[in-house]
Amino acid sequence: MTSPLNSKIISYLPSQPDFEFQTDYYTEQKVRIKPNQPSILFYQFKMGGVSSQISVIPDGCIDILINCDQHYGNICGSVTKSRVINLLPNSTYFGIRFLPCLDIKKINFGIKDLTDKEISLNEMFPVNTNILERVVTDESFMERVNIFIETLGSQIFEIDKSSKLIKQALYNIYATRGNITITQLAEEVGYSTRYLRKQFEDHIGIPPKLFSQIVRFQSSLNMLLRTTHFTLNDVIYENGYYDQAHLIHEFRNFGCMTPYQLTGQKSCLKTAK
Repeated sequence: MTSPLNSKIISYLPSQPDFEFQTDYYTEQKVRIKPNQPSILFYQFKMGGVSSQISVIPDGCIDILINCDQHYGNICGSVTKSRVINLLPNSTYFGIRFLPCLDIKKINFGIKDLTDKEISLNEMFPVNTNILERVVTDESFMERVNIFIETLGSQIFEIDKSSKLIKQALYNIYATRGNITITQLAEEVGYSTRYLRKQFEDHIGIPPKLFSQIVRFQSSLNMLLRTTHFTLNDVIYENGYYDQAHLIHEFRNFGCMTPYQLTGQKSCLKTAK
């Protein structure tokens, strides 16, 4: 039976709108490798023939992004600000996005060294090149997912190795949609704020306050992107913003656009398609 802690972690679904709206096609699939564990988001998209840039926004996750045409991959750490990544036109990309409560093993860099950076997959792990070839050469998205789970997944992830402190802290952040102070978080997990910050640096790569703000931003973003019946006042109330100005400031800070610009862009792009 899924515990409330794991249920909250599993339900957190961050978005990267440009992957969906600025590509020729996009598909995704959530997969839980083991019961009561957070889902891993597998996705695939193809770049168009003109644009070679995608905007990436903070989501508190780590991505592995593999170019299926060029047969290489990068691991992309959590971003703290919106940034543009350069991709190859007309290329198909296969991605794996996972939450920080899934520990990476055999890593050649610290998690905080990954923040706001992209590093070659080969530099990070001693990945079997034959397995990587199997992932990129199979044209079926779900076959790529299955191959990754059966082979590369066990080489990269250590399930159930995260500290109880981190799991509990993440639960409280997700349960409150990021609307929690560092002092409240420390009280909930029973440790000092200083120790909590150190643990987040080691396991998550970014401070707990910033991580909470990113979760709140992503929660607001999903309300605007995935539904049509929420107003800005609903988003402000549900996610604990002081007022509309506070919400707009956070969207500009993390997404480089206002909520109005985001929803307007989504409508234009969906109409164009």
